Amino acid sequence: MLTLVSNFLNRISQGVCCLLLLVMTMVVLAQVFCRYVISASLPWSEELARYLMVWLTFLGAGIALKKGSHMGLDILQPLLPARAQSLLRQTCLFPVAVFLIIFTVKGAQLALFNLGQHSPAMGVSMGLVYLALPSGGLIMLVHTAARLASSRGTLDTRSSE
Repeated sequence: MLTLVSNFLNRISQGVCCLLLLVMTMVVLAQVFCRYVISASLPWSEELARYLMVWLTFLGAGIALKKGSHMGLDILQPLLPARAQSLLRQTCLFPVAVFLIIFTVKGAQLALFNLGQHSPAMGVSMGLVYLALPSGGLIMLVHTAARLASSRGTLDTRSSE
């Protein structure tokens, strides 16, 4: 069940990241066109591009975790027998899960704290920008929990997508 939820969240994250990247590219291109061709600047474009990049970063981190694309050290792992390698990979998931729980809770607190603050150019609530932290953290936590629940529990196993 967790694997199905993890796969679903990954597909949604991929679609949202594609959309955010497209919008960010269009906004930056519009800003460049307006600045250098029309000689008029869009005051909100740089801010919007920055906030879209924040969301891309945290949603993309979940996609990378699902695919096993995050950096890691494998100095000890190849020296161990296969069963010990599997146990080591499974054990490494526990500190990751603990970190993601703390990250998600603190990110949610930060988002709630900043709901009343508004961005200077666009006037949107900064809570929406900071909501990227708990959203990405929760997605990564679901991926980690699915990996823990699976029989293999490896960080380097490629997803079926």
